[in-house]
Amino acid sequence: MAVPAGFSEKVELGERYEIAPAARLPEFDSGLAEAYAATDRNEPARKLFALMAPGHLACRGLTLATQRQPIGTQMLWPQASGIVDWPVGSDGSDILWGRRPAFVYQQPGGERLVKPGPGKAPVFGREEGSLPQFSEANLVKQVLQPAVMMLREMVLMSAPHRAINPANMFYLSGKSGEVMFGDCLASPPGYLQPAAFETIENATALPIGRGLGTIADDMYALGATVLMLYLGRNPAGHLNDEQLVHAKINGGSFSALAGGDKLPPGIAELLRGLLCDKVSDRWTIKHLEGWLQGQHYNPVLPGVPRRASRPIKFKGTDYLSQPALAQAIARDWAGGIEIITGPDFDNWFKRSFGDDKAGEKMNRIAGLAAHHGPSAAIRDRMLSRYIVMMGVSLPLAYKDVVSNLTGLGTLLAHHFERSDQLQQVGELLQARLPQVWLEEQFNLTPEQMQFRRALDQVEKVISRPGPGYGMERVLYELAKGTPCRSALVADYYVTDLKDLLPAIDAAIGGAGPGTLPMDRHIAAFVAANMKRAIDNELAPLAHRTDDVAYRVSILRLVAILQRTHPTQDLPRLAAALVEMLQPAVAAFHNAEIRQHAADELARHAADCRFDEMLLLLDPEGPLRKGDSNAFANAMQEYADLERERTWLRNGGLTEVSRVRASAQRAAAVTATLIASAGVTGYGIYTVMF
Repeated sequence: MAVPAGFSEKVELGERYEIAPAARLPEFDSGLAEAYAATDRNEPARKLFALMAPGHLACRGLTLATQRQPIGTQMLWPQASGIVDWPVGSDGSDILWGRRPAFVYQQPGGERLVKPGPGKAPVFGREEGSLPQFSEANLVKQVLQPAVMMLREMVLMSAPHRAINPANMFYLSGKSGEVMFGDCLASPPGYLQPAAFETIENATALPIGRGLGTIADDMYALGATVLMLYLGRNPAGHLNDEQLVHAKINGGSFSALAGGDKLPPGIAELLRGLLCDKVSDRWTIKHLEGWLQGQHYNPVLPGVPRRASRPIKFKGTDYLSQPALAQAIARDWAGGIEIITGPDFDNWFKRSFGDDKAGEKMNRIAGLAAHHGPSAAIRDRMLSRYIVMMGVSLPLAYKDVVSNLTGLGTLLAHHFERSDQLQQVGELLQARLPQVWLEEQFNLTPEQMQFRRALDQVEKVISRPGPGYGMERVLYELAKGTPCRSALVADYYVTDLKDLLPAIDAAIGGAGPGTLPMDRHIAAFVAANMKRAIDNELAPLAHRTDDVAYRVSILRLVAILQRTHPTQDLPRLAAALVEMLQPAVAAFHNAEIRQHAADELARHAADCRFDEMLLLLDPEGPLRKGDSNAFANAMQEYADLERERTWLRNGGLTEVSRVRASAQRAAAVTATLIASAGVTGYGIYTVMF
């Protein structure tokens, strides 16, 4: 956010560092993270900058930054990190404050190897001198040796770098010499990477959906970096991203990136190992260290896909392999549907690869596509399944969504406010397309296996309509660490349940009157992050028609949160709860109990004791049950009296048969009494006389 002119307030990170929101340093921007000037109070002369990460995505850097001290020169690493107060908007002349992840770095002593071009995107040109050029000896000493040390550090943290390219590398000093690698914490993994530095799978996916990846992805990016720095240019610089990926698929990454340039045997051996498209054959850090020590390895042959006996034309280009066509139709959805439903594709798929079971595969795809979704999207599901089958390792594709499996949550978080993308991800999940992709893989990474477990949970909640479920719940299940996106607390970067109530307390005072401390996002965030299931507590939130039960269920969730993460300093939230619960207080039948409940509610709210407030209003609590029972008894008594009144009104006492029966009974009783009196009198007379 651009702050108003004259804004001079500083933001504190810890007790040592200050960040200036008015002092942008765009030359140090890193993907979605913007750079600002920073100051060290203890050493004011130090040249620092701060990267402010985006407020709507999970930030792995907050965890990683604390695992390593800022030592060594091979990698830019934060001097300090944390979540800080930050201006997120303005209301006239007033600044609106929220919270954002911040990372403070020492400014590199040298320049970037490749400076950003127009529109901030780096340009890796094909012309001589487009990039700095290193000799083989300098590559080893100034690039590869620092790279090995950096990657060793990342391995110890069980995290890939995912931002290795010349535009994210700096000289230690001046304009030449040893290099250091730039930031990898403030933006989503892989988001910064141009297609040339990404594997076929990652380059095909949308940048925001590439996922965490592995160290093997870093080895590939290092290979592409070494190639360009050795040549001083990008031999494939004339190709756009789609053309480059197409060339990688058909001829292998090494051939596509080298562009026919002849390389010395040693460099060629290194690059063939690092740029191998088959992950299991790609060089590891151990191979690279061995090569640096003079060892040689068997040459790695490119793994090219099986070629068709004849090409199929799509949008003016001939395709001879299934992965190449799959990659192309994933980027042109309407054209993809058109070609797979036409006769040319049917003949090409069945007859060009010598596969006797091709027809069975096509029938199976058509049959399965008819399930798990509306009939209007059958062709979309069928195309997605064809892409999975033809390009096994390619990303998951469905309409505009092209994402690696582990990047799907980040993509969803990034585009959650876009209804079209939200709907497409929902359709993709309900069609069980991620499970289809997993079933086709030969080997799964630990991250993919963990994602499979998350998909099991998603299946249980995606179609349920109430708060705490639906796509909001899917977001927090697939993208762990994503901040709560509720409009009430979205600016406060709440990623942990312990921070949710304080954030609501801070925000609700400035919200409109009658704002409730609960919505679909808050309910889903709580449900996804609680260590136990809270389905019973969420159920009343789905029934807004019972207003009292709905409001008490909100209080119940708030009380559970306070019980789980105790905090008593929530005065604004307590006041909002008292206001919210007035209909629940008014629902007491007995005036004395109602006044008692109101007084006790205010007393407990003053001390922020939400459990006590819940006990007052809980339908199963003693006060509510006593009031309900007394009211039920009173209603019964009233009903009895009402029946008697109706009976009297209808002539119950003057009805002829009733009067005759009563008279007869009265006459009989009177006769009995008279007879008894006569007998008694006669007895007395006989005795006396």
